[in-house]
Amino acid sequence: MFRKIVSALAFCALAVAAAPASAQDIKWLVTGTFNDGGSVDGYFNINQYGYLDGYDLTTSGGAMPGLGYTPANSYFANGTFYFDAQPGYQGDLHLEFLGDLGIASANNQMIGGNPGPSYECQGSYSCFDLQGGTTRFIASGSAVAATPEPAVWAMLCLGFLGLGTAVRLGARKTVASAGV
Repeated sequence: MFRKIVSALAFCALAVAAAPASAQDIKWLVTGTFNDGGSVDGYFNINQYGYLDGYDLTTSGGAMPGLGYTPANSYFANGTFYFDAQPGYQGDLHLEFLGDLGIASANNQMIGGNPGPSYECQGSYSCFDLQGGTTRFIASGSAVAATPEPAVWAMLCLGFLGLGTAVRLGARKTVASAGV
């Protein structure tokens, strides 16, 4: 029994140590403010291979009515440092970040400025003609990786191991007290 517990602990420790942060799917929670007072909120996922794997971002407030950006209504592109979504022919949301989106971090700043690389535009497909529509730029914002740290995975493994041990020992005591 003791050998099984030690083996399970060793396996759990090796699994946690061997898995680099970039080998996990990363859910980025996004919050930002545009220069016109509007905001962007939501999330996007970068899978373990570095590709976009789901997103739901919403812009609101300010001088523009705001749009929703989801896989159901957008074309998208993603890169190492940026996310870009275009809901049909209505507009474009382009967010660029200081840090690599394939590496989980507690605070990945959006690059802002006026004009800046992070923007939303409406009324001009993909913002090819910035004069043809309305454009607003990110004033401030960031994304936070919402993936568990390796220490959290280690605690989960230990917890499940403890539960399994308690159930097994409880089952033995029940059998022994029944006189079997």
